[in-house]
Amino acid sequence: MNGPDPRMPQEQSDLAALWRMVEVCLPAHEDCGAITFLPRGGETLEEDWQEWALTTYAPVLAQALPAMQLLAADASFTALLGEDAALGAGLSAPAAQRSLAAGRRALLDFRPPQGAKLLDHFREAAATNASAGHLATVFAVRAHVFHLPSVQATAALLLAECVLGAAAVDLTLPAKRTAELLGAAGSIAIPAAKLAAV
Repeated sequence: MNGPDPRMPQEQSDLAALWRMVEVCLPAHEDCGAITFLPRGGETLEEDWQEWALTTYAPVLAQALPAMQLLAADASFTALLGEDAALGAGLSAPAAQRSLAAGRRALLDFRPPQGAKLLDHFREAAATNASAGHLATVFAVRAHVFHLPSVQATAALLLAECVLGAAAVDLTLPAKRTAELLGAAGSIAIPAAKLAAV
């Protein structure tokens, strides 16, 4: 890590703006619980956060969300379903189960905005395929529908992971500590995308 990422929130007002994005992209946030970050307890939160950032955020989520937003922009439904499956395969089994539960709730329990055809198609796919609908995919598609930039959408997903993971162990983080945790996770070098010859 090289110090806090300047793209991550530094002020309470930045966190509030990101949380509004969470509310747009994850309408079920009040009921979803921990997503992929689930600390062992309040006393190990920072250690667990760093481990999660290295093993889940940087190699899986930080790469998947922008890629899925591009697929959503291209309306590449089949490719989006493939990325959703790859995302699930990249997560640990418990994290994948929580991700699916939260994502499917956001897809199936809330009607998409009028005219959001890709979200409608994704919702139909989730209704017939129990392994479709990971939260990061839903988040990316909803971010696209609401015209949220990829960098901010990624930061908003990171904020949701942090706040909801902490809440799962009955911990409410002050804004300053939340911003510090987000900055630490955002400063981790994201592995370069692997190119495959076709």
